[in-house]
Amino acid sequence: MLTAINITTDYPIWMILLCFLLGAVYAGVLYYKESKLDVIAKWLKNSLLAFRFLAVSIIAFLLLSPFIKTIFNKTEKPIIIFAQDNSNSLFIHQDSAFYANNYLKKLNSLKEKLEKDYEVKSFTFGEKVKEEGVIDFSEKTTNIAELFEAVETKFYNRNIGALILSSDGVYNEGFNPVYSTENTNYPIYTIALGDTTIQPDIVLKEAIANKITFLNNKFPIEILGLAQSCKGEKTTLTVTHKNKVVFTKTYDITKNNQLIEETIILEAKEKGVQHYTISFSALANEVSTKNNSKDVYIDVLDGRQHILLLAHAPHPDLKALKTSIETNENYEVSTTYFDDFDGNFEPYNLVVLHQFPTYSPVWLRKINEINLSVLYILGNQSNTNAFNQFQTHIKVLQSNQRSNTTTPALTENFPLFNLSEATLKQVPNFPPIESIFGTYLPQEKAYVLFNQKIGNVATEQPLMVFFQEGKNKAAFISGEGLWRWRLNEFAKNNNHQAFDEIINKTVQFLSVKDNKDKFRVIVDNQFNENQEIIFNAELYNNSYELVNTPEVKLELKNEAGVDYQFVFNKTGNAYVLNAGILPVGSYSYLASTTFSGEQYAVKGPLQINPLLVELNNTVANHQLLQNVANKYNGKMVLPPTMNELEQLIKENTAISSVIYEETDIKEIIHIKWIFFLILALISTEWFIRKRNGAY
Repeated sequence: MLTAINITTDYPIWMILLCFLLGAVYAGVLYYKESKLDVIAKWLKNSLLAFRFLAVSIIAFLLLSPFIKTIFNKTEKPIIIFAQDNSNSLFIHQDSAFYANNYLKKLNSLKEKLEKDYEVKSFTFGEKVKEEGVIDFSEKTTNIAELFEAVETKFYNRNIGALILSSDGVYNEGFNPVYSTENTNYPIYTIALGDTTIQPDIVLKEAIANKITFLNNKFPIEILGLAQSCKGEKTTLTVTHKNKVVFTKTYDITKNNQLIEETIILEAKEKGVQHYTISFSALANEVSTKNNSKDVYIDVLDGRQHILLLAHAPHPDLKALKTSIETNENYEVSTTYFDDFDGNFEPYNLVVLHQFPTYSPVWLRKINEINLSVLYILGNQSNTNAFNQFQTHIKVLQSNQRSNTTTPALTENFPLFNLSEATLKQVPNFPPIESIFGTYLPQEKAYVLFNQKIGNVATEQPLMVFFQEGKNKAAFISGEGLWRWRLNEFAKNNNHQAFDEIINKTVQFLSVKDNKDKFRVIVDNQFNENQEIIFNAELYNNSYELVNTPEVKLELKNEAGVDYQFVFNKTGNAYVLNAGILPVGSYSYLASTTFSGEQYAVKGPLQINPLLVELNNTVANHQLLQNVANKYNGKMVLPPTMNELEQLIKENTAISSVIYEETDIKEIIHIKWIFFLILALISTEWFIRKRNGAY
């Protein structure tokens, strides 16, 4: 609703009067003693004078650059947000037909009633939050906290009246929703779905094994099962590999809520991706047998990379680095000190030099002689002069002040490897480390991952930088105290994922042998069933330059022998293919192309693993929904009484329309009808004068 209109200009008000005076003088001079118009009626002559007066006055006024300010009052209805849990945990129980039919009808009826007085928005959540998503109870995970975050983002500064959360209260990703909604200032009503009755069920909650092991090594599989409401029963745990039973054990269930823990030790006897099925035998009257088994896939390799941590003296960085690197079973780490080292680098794929010695022992020169990749970590015990003489990648010109505290500042477009979004978010939170104070002069071809940030100022001095010249690879970290990063991350997130990812990808880049294959396919060999399968491919000419002129095809074959044909898309100077989401099972792929008369092909295995986390907990958590409703002045209802929500919302006086005042400021010269008004005044005057011979 329009409430006010104001016209303003930057000039004083007397200038506006001057515009009208100018129009009057101009019209008066033109029409005073105008004898040619004596033949026309006086009123018409006066009209022409008025037309000229208005046209000139308006044009003069527009030269003052006036603005028109309009003020509107806008009424916004309260927004009622429906959020429906779309995970498949609701389809485990016997009442799944109710949720697929009657429940959805009641939900839609409630929405229609509220739409008369409120603005209604609908979302589904599970793996992802979707606006107006299809409710089919098919999603494999549940993240309620992400829903709250999405609502806060999308409706920031909007008039949210209430959120109606319809769920069984079971979540398996993200934070506890009770503590992830601290900024919420609207009521949350909950519709409690699912069954809180503990029914007889054997759940294989976890089957944990490292994804990689090595040929002829023994490896563990950690089993965690839960027997619910089946006291006096027996169940048998079985592990099969290629249809052969490799482990079996029977358990007596002596309690109604009994944990079953077992560590199974197996031996890796074959190379490649090995498939193991772990399962508990079913019980009579079990609520669901889908959660009795899990599949484990282990990539058995025929060799590992050897990493040497070579240090000036004991330091907590060494423990942090060793622990981080060894999270990848493909790496074996040895630690020794300068004074104890025998000088034999032959067994190693990478050496990590922690500090740099004042003297240059003979064995140190072998690093350059055999083109061994090096990760240099300089600190307070390093001799920068000796370091500058030893290598040519970077020069450190140290000042009188030995050290400075620095934090990492991410650079853009780092090309050597990609870090996950979670790691990129964690890096700015890393605490300071001790860096050598001075000027750093890297060679021209340097790839900087982190620059040094001193206080709140990001500098151009590298904190972590990489180099590659032919077969020679090196990296440089200008600081000691990396252990603080790992410790800090664990204190905040209860894990070391970001630190471990940075260190492991650094080690992978430095230790990997150069691949001289002209055609390469890059893809993980294991995916969850809800993940898109992304293939990348590279083709090199005889000069080892990337090209992507020929077509690259991919043949994907499942266990039944059914072929899926794809063609790679060209991107930049390489190839990419999104094969989408595939059904659970084992696949093999064959990528092929022809270039310069030669045929190239790459093949490999691909495994799509089932994602069954929704089946691990078959008991609804209505207490969580009650806690959320209580915390935010709402109420929990059950599906039979969900229509009560309409009355509860209408009776809540805090849920009301909001009136916003909106101001629109526009230059008058941009208002089109004023242009046509001036044109009409001048055209009409011209036409009458022309007709009466005044021109």
